Amino acid sequence: MKSLYETLEVSPRASNFVIRAAYRCLAQHDHPDKNPESEDAGQWMSNINRAYAVLSNLEKRQEYDVSQGITQDFCERRGVGSISPAQRKSHDKGSPTVRPFAFRPFS
Repeated sequence: MKSLYETLEVSPRASNFVIRAAYRCLAQHDHPDKNPESEDAGQWMSNINRAYAVLSNLEKRQEYDVSQGITQDFCERRGVGSISPAQRKSHDKGSPTVRPFAFRPFS
């Protein structure tokens, strides 16, 4: 059985921005309406939704990490907003100089 991180094709260190981007990309790619010939598209979408529901919620994600043996010092978590000080500083100046994430889907 795949872990929730493998379902969304992200690292356990992924920030909330990366998790959201991965979910949106996979949801668009694997949605049953875009794959009417696939019988498994509904199941894939269900798995993607379940993984996102857990990993996008900070408390549920922490519970999942503990149940899977992923230690907190291993994970990159910067709080609810997941914005680094450099991003916050560049955002305050007007135009951002740092992208919040660099997600490239596996395909």
